[in-house]
Formats: sequence, structure tokens, C-alpha cells
Amino acid sequence: MKILIRTLKTISTTSLKIRISAKGAKENIIMIHAPAAERNKDAILKVLQETLPKAQQLKILEIASGTGQHVSYFSKNFPTVQWQPSEVDERCLQSIQTFIDTNQLKNVKKPVKLDVTSDELRSEFENQFDAIYCANMIHISPWKTTLGLFSIAEKFLKAGGILITYGPYAVNGVLTPESNVNFDAGLKQQNPEWGVRDTKDLITLGNSHNIHFIKAIDMPANNKILLFGKEP
Repeated sequence: MKILIRTLKTISTTSLKIRISAKGAKENIIMIHAPAAERNKDAILKVLQETLPKAQQLKILEIASGTGQHVSYFSKNFPTVQWQPSEVDERCLQSIQTFIDTNQLKNVKKPVKLDVTSDELRSEFENQFDAIYCANMIHISPWKTTLGLFSIAEKFLKAGGILITYGPYAVNGVLTPESNVNFDAGLKQQNPEWGVRDTKDLITLGNSHNIHFIKAIDMPANNKILLFGKEP
């Protein structure tokens, strides 16, 4: 059985499957597939391979893990890195766990429910991560979510750790090309609090949280990766 879920930029397919539990009971499991995640994963992986520290035993927190496709793919290519996916959406949390189980990923921890706008953050995560990765969240959420992301980066990253964000961005008040302008308008039609953010605003926000801008990397489909570092 398949259900089509319409998202902002594409159509995701949600597969509902039956799993037999250890006690013999039937359980529904969810696995969501987003075509956009499949298209961009290799380009993002290349940047991660060039950017992440060469130390073997890294710990990486993924914020807004979505379907679980990225963490599943990246973890296979970084088998010595420990990955911690997180999400606020219950269906996505189920999908992430299904990807982990289906692919038998030993270096991916159980996904945690994490609301970056909440005051009740996980104290056990403080100063624990070498990197935080967040894709396609900043523009499809209110500004307070981005505020929460940088606050979490300040708290959860180790000294010298890096924050990696991916998505479309304006640069110094200029948003190009026209497809991104139209995409931004469509986002704001759906929710006035959403929209493509400007790199200058993110850099200013980062500075207020001891998270300093390193560089922007142009990516396919008019997206960018922004790299930030926490001061040692």
C-alpha cells in the first residue's frame, strides 16, 4: 500500500509495510522516500568527505533528519562515524528507524525527538558533537527554528566543531535565479513565516552564538552548503 504525500518541492512516497514482531504480532512500519533527497545526496556527500575532520571516531548530529535517506546513505560512506538523527515529526521518526533497521546500520543511533524551538533541550548532548548537519529546514520553517538551530549548535558542538547547513539562500539581499525567487514566493504563500533566508542574517546570528561563518559552497539546483565553526 502506498500513499502520496505532497511536499513543497516534490512528491514523496510513503510505503506502509507489515512487520512481524518477536511476539508474532503484526506491526505497520513507515518508510518515506523523497526524490529530492535521492538527487542531492551524492553532491552533499562529496562536500562532507572534503569537509569533515579526518579523525575516525566522529559524532555527528543531524537536525531535521526528515525521511532518514540522508543519514542512511551518509552513514554507509562514513562507517567509523557515529550518527545521531533527530526529528520533531512522528512519522519521520518512524521512517528514519525503518531505514536504520532495513539497512542494518550499526553506526546510526536510534532517532530522537528534538524540537529546536523548545527550552527543554537534551542536556546529555551538550558539547558532544564534532559536527551538526541540517538540510532543507531553514527555509521551510519559521525564523524561530533557525534561532533554535544556532542555539543548539552553540550548546551541542564541541569546541572547534562545525555546523553544516544545506538549502537555497539569498546573498546580501540578492536571491537568484528566478526559480529561487518563485520558490521563495511560494513558501511565503503557504506560510508567511517561511522563506529563503539571507546568508548575511545567518552570519550575524551565528556570531551571536560563537558560531562563525567559514564559507559557502555552490551546489547543484541553485542550492548552497554553508559552513560555520564553533570557536575553540
